Amino acid sequence: MTRVLKAAGPASPETPDQLDTPDQQTDVPLVVPWSPATRVAFRFGLAYVALFFLTEMRIMYPLLGVFGNDLPAGALVWQYHLVRPVVTWVGEHVFGVDAALIEPVQSGDQRFFWVLAFCWFVGALVVTAVWSVIDRHRTDYVWLHKWFHVVVRLCLAAQLFSFGFAKVFPLQMSLPLTRLVEPYGDFGMLNVLWSQVGSSQPYEILLGCAEVTAAVLLLVPRTAILGALLASVELTQVLILNVTYQVPLKIFTFHLLLLALILLAPHAVRLVGFFVTDRGVGPLRRPQLFRTRRAASLALAVQILFGAWLAGSQVHEEWKLWDSIGTSGPKPPLYGIWNVAEFSLDGHDRPPLTTDGERWNRLIVDTSHSYQPGPVSSQRMDGSIVDYAATFDAKSRTMALARLDDPTWSARLVFTQSTPDRLTLNGVLHGHKVRMRLEKADLSSFPLTHNGPRWVQDGPYQPRLELR
Repeated sequence: MTRVLKAAGPASPETPDQLDTPDQQTDVPLVVPWSPATRVAFRFGLAYVALFFLTEMRIMYPLLGVFGNDLPAGALVWQYHLVRPVVTWVGEHVFGVDAALIEPVQSGDQRFFWVLAFCWFVGALVVTAVWSVIDRHRTDYVWLHKWFHVVVRLCLAAQLFSFGFAKVFPLQMSLPLTRLVEPYGDFGMLNVLWSQVGSSQPYEILLGCAEVTAAVLLLVPRTAILGALLASVELTQVLILNVTYQVPLKIFTFHLLLLALILLAPHAVRLVGFFVTDRGVGPLRRPQLFRTRRAASLALAVQILFGAWLAGSQVHEEWKLWDSIGTSGPKPPLYGIWNVAEFSLDGHDRPPLTTDGERWNRLIVDTSHSYQPGPVSSQRMDGSIVDYAATFDAKSRTMALARLDDPTWSARLVFTQSTPDRLTLNGVLHGHKVRMRLEKADLSSFPLTHNGPRWVQDGPYQPRLELR
């Protein structure tokens, strides 16, 4: 296929991302054939990304903005159910594993998603083979390439806005009060990572700012390369953390990184020349979606407005969440960590023995966290934590507890406070009469709460540790 392009000077071979802008006008025809390998690679990349977008809920959801909250629960997994028969069949007959979808979907690294990724790969190979036969006479995909990059840019920006603003408003990785008393050896690797980031709000906010900055840069074609570079660095770090800290979002993070690399691929030679060699790369002539200046300007404005709507939607949702469960939000009654000084069960006093599996050592009442089942927890004498869903009644001064892992378990406790740091609980605990006397712990006594930068330090702050 021959394309007639508007050029600013003598005819020279151009790569698809270096087409002239409409305002650079001479009438020199340029033949820009793509190599066979480039055409096949483009077909495969477009087919693979299309299958990924069409069957991965996490891509679609941020694009809906504020309207995503109005979707019914089933709408968040309908794409998975659509492809589930194929995935389970491939899992059973190709890999010999059970690839059933585990719901609710709390892990993006289930066998289901690994097999689904294999299906994307095989499906893209089939589409590429058929497409290459049917369209074997075409010499380039300049027009399709331009729009493909627009879609990838906006989808990647939406994801970075979603993850970024969840850190700008430090909610994604907050620090529950239970982490202050839970034995470190009981932490999973994911809890270690979440606690490390969540213990320093400035650090988490800066991480979010980096992701949001990359998203903003991706919205504008002139800064998209810089945005893709920043996104690729950030997503590489996130992927490494997800792999080494057992965060169940490795497949999805890898594909976000793949999107950033797809945006950078047409500029690989220029980037190597800029960063590695001493050769100048010259100005980049970016492809325009439309030939006229007015239409191109309108297309740019639409992209920026759509990106602003995506960002505004995320800010709106995160702001609401921050007002309700953020550190400055309202605290539930009895907020804090309470040490159990006396514990009586069915009229019998229970001394604080580590072998007692029923006696409480602490009561922890916290704000809600996105990754914690309920705001109330108890710590047993052996250090283990039990989480509860809780309902407070301020008038009757009662607290109703339920365990999500045991539907038959329930508790109803009446609380009285003689002083702000003295608490008495009376009631029924899973069919047993219970009475507890508790004393409130000073949260500032925990070294982990002493976060924030320290500009003047005479030595490392390591309570109870000696330098080796």
